[in-house]
Amino acid sequence: MPKFFLTFCTCLMFALLLSCTSSGVQSSRFEIKEGNFYLDEQPIQLICGEMHYPRIPKEYWRDRMKRAKAMGINTVSAYVFWNYHERQPGVFDFKGQADIKRFIQIAQEEGLFVILRPGPYVCAEWDFGGYPWWLLKEEGMVYRSNDERFLQACQNYIQRLGEELSDLTVSNGGPILMVQVENEYGSYGADKVYLGKLRDMIKEAGFNVPLMTCDGAGQMEAGRVGGTLSTVNGAVGEDIFKSVDRFHPGGPYFVAEFYPAWFDVWGTPHSYRDYKKPAEQLEWMVKNNVSVSIYMFHGGTNFDYTNGANTAYGYAPQPTSYDYDAPLGEYGNMYPKYWAFREVLQQHLYKDEQLPEVPGPNPVIEIEELTLSESASLSAAFMETVEAEKPLCMEEINQDFGYIHYETILNEKTKGTLTIKDVRDYAVVLLNGKQIGSLDRRHRQSSMEIDVSEVPAKLEIIVENVGRVNYGADILNNRKGITEKVSINGTELLGWKCTSLPLYKAHVGSFNYQNDNIKGQPAFHRTTFMLDSIGDTFLDMSSWGKGAAWINGRSIGKFWNIGPQQTLYVPGPWLKKGQNELVIFAFEDTGARTVKGLKEPILDQLGIDKNKREKSTMDYSLKPVLESGDVVLKAEMTNEQGWQEFQFDSPVTMRHLALEVLSTNDGKPAGVCELDVIDKDGNVLTKDTWKVVYASSEVEDKGFAEYIIDGNLGTQWKAGANDQDPCVIVDLGEITSVSGIRLRHSYYEQSGRLKAFQLYGRPQFFLLKD
Repeated sequence: MPKFFLTFCTCLMFALLLSCTSSGVQSSRFEIKEGNFYLDEQPIQLICGEMHYPRIPKEYWRDRMKRAKAMGINTVSAYVFWNYHERQPGVFDFKGQADIKRFIQIAQEEGLFVILRPGPYVCAEWDFGGYPWWLLKEEGMVYRSNDERFLQACQNYIQRLGEELSDLTVSNGGPILMVQVENEYGSYGADKVYLGKLRDMIKEAGFNVPLMTCDGAGQMEAGRVGGTLSTVNGAVGEDIFKSVDRFHPGGPYFVAEFYPAWFDVWGTPHSYRDYKKPAEQLEWMVKNNVSVSIYMFHGGTNFDYTNGANTAYGYAPQPTSYDYDAPLGEYGNMYPKYWAFREVLQQHLYKDEQLPEVPGPNPVIEIEELTLSESASLSAAFMETVEAEKPLCMEEINQDFGYIHYETILNEKTKGTLTIKDVRDYAVVLLNGKQIGSLDRRHRQSSMEIDVSEVPAKLEIIVENVGRVNYGADILNNRKGITEKVSINGTELLGWKCTSLPLYKAHVGSFNYQNDNIKGQPAFHRTTFMLDSIGDTFLDMSSWGKGAAWINGRSIGKFWNIGPQQTLYVPGPWLKKGQNELVIFAFEDTGARTVKGLKEPILDQLGIDKNKREKSTMDYSLKPVLESGDVVLKAEMTNEQGWQEFQFDSPVTMRHLALEVLSTNDGKPAGVCELDVIDKDGNVLTKDTWKVVYASSEVEDKGFAEYIIDGNLGTQWKAGANDQDPCVIVDLGEITSVSGIRLRHSYYEQSGRLKAFQLYGRPQFFLLKD
């Protein structure tokens, strides 16, 4: 297969021409024909690097472009984040850090082309996949669909984006070669009408260059739409040809997302991939005329609480750092992957030219230990408070990111279980000003014990939006705060004050700080410090627990001691020679009041996850009394993957459900990945108030019984090796009418998969005996 590309000098020539065309002197023609990409009749092989303007300090945009060019990249691939530009309906922002036009112009000035990816859905491990929060206020609106209300909002955004950027296409003298329609839609749906309308919106907005879609190989058919180029994500080697040839035989071949690394998740080790295999895969693509976009070339940072979350294996939010183990690290540092990729591109794509010299590192400084001796209470951030019978979620009080505060008064002494149904995503609970516990959605926690011994008592619940889901069906279920109700021992609490605390905004420095050291509750802590010189630095937050920080009024994101990220990146341009201000919000107070600025980040250090259960709480000496009259189902599972559904002969009223294992597929200890319950209307019940109240045995850490209801397809309940009668009992939290169940095997373990079983159901408790 012939190999075509623009040499470095040719790319530079085009860049010089394009830099002139902004004044109308010259335009170019980018075409797809004869199985290749052509720019003004010259074949071009695209070597793209994904970079995101909100994740890079504006002061460093040009620096990162220069480093991309020096590695051998000729095109920048860039998402456009709708919710970054339209934070309120109809109010658009394209200034400062949101000045994507300037980002693209800098790419052009540095001799780089651009592939624009405006979505409107982008995924990107970004809050709500790029959708603005205010869509969630529309009851019944279906996103990523042919819903007219949703499409009208998309139309307004795309039209406004066209006014901002359409004059930067190569046809108009700019650097934009192609524009993407939607993003990996084939992984979500197959609505060609919806895709067609988005395609037409982009054309009508003035983007007069070829359009494209991108999907995984198996989803390309569902995600493609007429009038666009189908590209593949994640494929390597010959699979690239096989995938693309189904839709446009002979090419052009474009891997729109090549993954040499991956993103991080709070509470799990830092993602790392050695450079050798990715470098080999990149070399194969370059030698075989495959255009490629490296996702990510440079990840950057989720400033302003913009990280997203996934729910495929349970709620899994991304941290502030989006380092991604990309070739170019979070602060513009070159990893070995950068040099390996540069060598591949120098040898094969630019063998007759010399790549630009790699820019030297930016200044990095240390900051000696600082003591934050001034404090302000959480109430200093209170602005408008809304009173309501039931708790309101963030969207109901017009809030996008941050935290929300709830308060009610308890007038009766009580002791028992406090339940916050469907809390999103992390709640700190205070009683009379003292923290009594926290609930973490990652661990499906919704209840805790409470003892109200003195009345009247003030109950406060502060909830953090840890990140809206950015991928999969759960984007439809993305409201934040307390989304249902609060109860004690089943009695709902009414009469609430709800206060919005977005806290990513710059007003935190204006609070009335005192020298009082506020302890044991959420509070703000402040200090000022002097610098003789400035440079990038990394605040070591490992002793601080959970919270957020601001430098000179600018949000540098959230910290959480569970890791893997333990430092917060402070860009040098955001510091000042002379006096600087640091504010830290301690959402959960550990007593730490000092911090240092390090010369290198800490991105792979896990801390103690205090909400994670480490030991079993079950009493295995007890046995349940299971009576034949309570049997509602006797059935067998096949040894196949996927959900297996079992319907009852007629709906059964129950609160407590017992699953008794009769046999497994190979006689080894029983294992069950997940249990769902189907109500009388055919809907799968939410599990937020469920509890596993009994297990005959469980394998600690790797097979807790609670894993059977944790919504995580990567975990399972595993019975002990000596358990002759494996059984688990689940309390559904309230009496309900049940029509059936769903069960699922583990992806990862073949042995001990459940085969024959019996299901028992009762409105009352099952008795346990010695």
